[in-house]
Amino acid sequence: MTRRLPRPGLRASVTAAFALGALLLSVALSVGTYVLARHLLLEQRERTALRQAYADAALVRSGLGTSGTPVSEVLGGVAPPAGASMYVRQDGSWYSSTLDQSGEDLTEVVRPLVAEGEVGVGWTSRTEPHAVVVGVPLPAVGAEYYEVSVARELDATLHTLAVALAVGAALTTVAGAGLGRAASRRVLAPLTDVTRAAVDISAGDLERRLRDTHDPDLTSLVSSFNDMVDALHSRIQRDARFAADVSHELRTPVTTLTTSLALLERADDLSPQAQQAVRLMSAELSRFRRALEDLLALGRLEAGIDEARVTTTAAHELARQALVASGRRADLLEDLDGPGDAPGPLVLVDRPQMVRALVNLYDNADLHGDGLVAVRVAARGGRAEISVRDRGPGVPEQDRRRIFERFARAGGSRPGTGSGLGLSLVAETVHRHGGDVRCDSTGSGAEFVVGLPLADSLADPAGGAA
Repeated sequence: MTRRLPRPGLRASVTAAFALGALLLSVALSVGTYVLARHLLLEQRERTALRQAYADAALVRSGLGTSGTPVSEVLGGVAPPAGASMYVRQDGSWYSSTLDQSGEDLTEVVRPLVAEGEVGVGWTSRTEPHAVVVGVPLPAVGAEYYEVSVARELDATLHTLAVALAVGAALTTVAGAGLGRAASRRVLAPLTDVTRAAVDISAGDLERRLRDTHDPDLTSLVSSFNDMVDALHSRIQRDARFAADVSHELRTPVTTLTTSLALLERADDLSPQAQQAVRLMSAELSRFRRALEDLLALGRLEAGIDEARVTTTAAHELARQALVASGRRADLLEDLDGPGDAPGPLVLVDRPQMVRALVNLYDNADLHGDGLVAVRVAARGGRAEISVRDRGPGVPEQDRRRIFERFARAGGSRPGTGSGLGLSLVAETVHRHGGDVRCDSTGSGAEFVVGLPLADSLADPAGGAA
């Protein structure tokens, strides 16, 4: 099974495009520069060799014009430039100033022209490096003069030029990649700002907005994004206020009904069937009242109504107060980090809100977890953790995040119990205090852990509990 490679991101694509463009441009310029420079240097080398060959040929012709002078003696009297060899062909015989290579092989490239009485200039690959060959006819003495010059300096110059151009192309490519990286960072900066703003907004910061810009290409994006967030914020506030207003308006009739049912329960003239019906109505009305209270609290939190009055409080005191307020035994509290008279970890919270959230966790343990087992307080990693354990069947892993949504229940919940808002209210309250809540499995039940930042770790205490 083949594994598909991930597609490159926009920044990598822009960087690669700049690098490729710089590479192609630098290669084109380098190749053009090398070809032009090579052509000029070759022409210059050929002209130099031709002038030198004319001068040496004149000396050879003068020497051969003297009657009885041997060809070898004539060649010995001529001083060729360094790296050059002289060859004379007369009466079908070859004479050379060197014994390294045969003149017949080296001069093959220009010999046909010289045989026709013309001066020939060419290059031969029979030497290392290549050599320029100049042939000059000497009809006055019935001979042909050839001069072969190995172009070592030219070869070294071209090699140095090629290396310099290759290094220049590589540096240009790297510079292009760097320019592309900087350009992509500049181009993607607005998208980075949008991403960060979106993350902050999704985390609950509905006051987050993009900064105004003078860039005409980005003005519409910034204004559209901010308008969208304003509309979203307004919609959330309207929905939250509506839910809070409805819940508030229903509190009075619910209270009246609760009082009336309480009076009916104490009546002695009701039949057993009527008493059973009144008890069922009272239980359902109590559940309905809890749902209204939770919905009202959630609405006020989500509407941004700041009622928090934060104070420094011991975490174990919050847990104990919630136990007492809900009518449960205080000995369910296990303070792991506060033995004796030690205060334990301190947190900066609005005490009524946090006590209400903990009571909801306790009620959830009784309603859906077969009873509350223990409450533990500990300090770990700069946070205070309050753990609430029950003895129920636990929460499936796929439901451990979903149960903090409104009206969500895990598979083990009993139908007809609870409001379905308790855990969402817990999550919203803890989040407003800068903390988090999670659900773990202990093997013999569920464990809900509320994590709150310690009071001495908050740089801005007032901002931690909105």
